[in-house]
Amino acid sequence: MSKTDSANFSKIYRFYDYINSLLTLGFDKSWREKASDELRNISVLDLGSGTGAAKKQLSGYDVTALDPDEKMLSLNKFSKKIVGSAEALPFSNETFDNVYCAFVWRNVSDVNKAFEEISRVLKEGGKFILLDMTRPVNKIGRRLHMLGTFVILHLVGVLTFNFKEYRFLYTSLDKLAPPEVFLKESGFKINKLQRMGLFGFVYLAVLEKN
Repeated sequence: MSKTDSANFSKIYRFYDYINSLLTLGFDKSWREKASDELRNISVLDLGSGTGAAKKQLSGYDVTALDPDEKMLSLNKFSKKIVGSAEALPFSNETFDNVYCAFVWRNVSDVNKAFEEISRVLKEGGKFILLDMTRPVNKIGRRLHMLGTFVILHLVGVLTFNFKEYRFLYTSLDKLAPPEVFLKESGFKINKLQRMGLFGFVYLAVLEKN
């Protein structure tokens, strides 16, 4: 989620949330709600906040919305909005009780640097709530998911004349190892790791700063 990557969404920022909803079969809001139930205390950094799709789920919290794309933030309804990237968070050490990141982690350029930055800005014992899409573990489910997302994203790319951007979203689904693997190197304590959705193509991780 660097400024370089944000260019991939500058042309499709108005449709990004609709695509997430399509890819999650309409369950994205309920899964955001499930993720927000894991928050503690009051301060939250909504990392990769985009257009503010989690506004309802994060109501009642002191939220700072951060995203590298100014156009997406222009549609964001949170009162505190900052342009920035996960790899270089513009905050002091131990600023937040929580970092909340929904459906954008696969777009982060350098996840190791991002993990370090998130740990730095979290208070002691703070939570990193991570919700995102991945590929199913089951081989048949994985192949079906790859086929389905390939058709949907490439078709939308052609129809909207934004093929490159939607091709990027498709390839991002294969960028990271399964969460059961890459989260072991996060430096965080894994309190929960749960797969959801058809064939388990979405995961919710509740991580705690050591």
